[in-house]
Amino acid sequence: MIKNKKITAFLVLMIFLCSFVSYKAGKNSAGIVPQSNSSGKKDENSTDYGSFKPFVDAIKDKYYFDIDYDKMNTEIKKAIFSSLGDPYTQYMTEKDMKELQKTSTGKFVGIGVQVSVNDKGEIVVVAPIKGGPSQKAGIQAEDIIIKVDDQELAKNDLESAVKLMRGEEKAGTEVKVTIKRVVDSEEKILDFTLKREEITTESVSSKLLDNGILYIQITNFAEKTGEDFEKAVDEGLKKGAKSLIIDLRNNPGGLVTAVKQVADKILPDATIMKVVDSKGHETLEKASGSGLDMPIIVLINKGSASASEVLSVALHDNKKAQLLGEKSFGKGIIQSIFPINNEGKAEGIKITIAEYFGPNGTKINKVGLEPDYKVEQKNYSKIGIEHLDIDPQLQKAIELLK
Repeated sequence: MIKNKKITAFLVLMIFLCSFVSYKAGKNSAGIVPQSNSSGKKDENSTDYGSFKPFVDAIKDKYYFDIDYDKMNTEIKKAIFSSLGDPYTQYMTEKDMKELQKTSTGKFVGIGVQVSVNDKGEIVVVAPIKGGPSQKAGIQAEDIIIKVDDQELAKNDLESAVKLMRGEEKAGTEVKVTIKRVVDSEEKILDFTLKREEITTESVSSKLLDNGILYIQITNFAEKTGEDFEKAVDEGLKKGAKSLIIDLRNNPGGLVTAVKQVADKILPDATIMKVVDSKGHETLEKASGSGLDMPIIVLINKGSASASEVLSVALHDNKKAQLLGEKSFGKGIIQSIFPINNEGKAEGIKITIAEYFGPNGTKINKVGLEPDYKVEQKNYSKIGIEHLDIDPQLQKAIELLK
């Protein structure tokens, strides 16, 4: 009887979850019970989410070993989102939700690397976090992570890969990361043994260079990025800044709200981006600042993704800045987090809700942004003002602004 009650409760929970996701996602929405159209055929956009009940019943009736219903519950939720084929859309457990909060505040324990999934389903490094274990060890953007502690990573399973790299999140613990890197068309397999550290990401750093050039590096877009950027600009202007370099290389993105704060400081009344949602509705995100009247160059590379590309294309399409470096990563989709209070559990979902384009309609997703000045960089771990003597991209930006 208890087993039957658990099965029933489990199915009710799954049906509720599916209806919630359809409501929030908007795209390909489906009812719980298939509907018939005028021809009497089942609507192709309708799905019977109860169709897995016979399989659960068979397990309940025939399976010899004990059944972990909590695990089954979690795995089916994961499978629903995995079936969409979008690595950025995921079911999030209570633990995942807590970890997300840590990351957005800029403090967590790990190896300091931002990862994504490429078209082949491989786990790819978007960018190592500045000053973190991965950057210090020499892990680079576009490295493919194939193993963690000798455990092969599954295709399209970003969540599991991140969990393996973070481990129990204890500073000082070691983890072995095996990567695949292409060097001069030759594939190399490299092993890195890293010690996890508490990662504190200060997202904005700045320095006033000769000739009145203000250099500002943004390593990610976090809660305080907009405020810190504004302070850096104001201090630079007080000291006589006449031009600006914004370094977004190896910046994997972050909060779109932080991008708007930065754009508000640079752009006068102008469009930051066009957003197209799941129903095809288009909205414009506008800047509302007074604007900066100075030459601006934005540095980008293949580690510049998502929110970095939003800012880059906003400044470029509005003819406010020129782009220098290498083609960006190409992530032009937006995710939102929807908390779900499920019988006292603070679960949630991260789901792709829209695609963004530049003010002029410039497409970014799976395309990337091409720089106005293409300058190659061989060593992606040594960039920025502290490596000026071996950073040809930064050197070229300074030369153009002199």
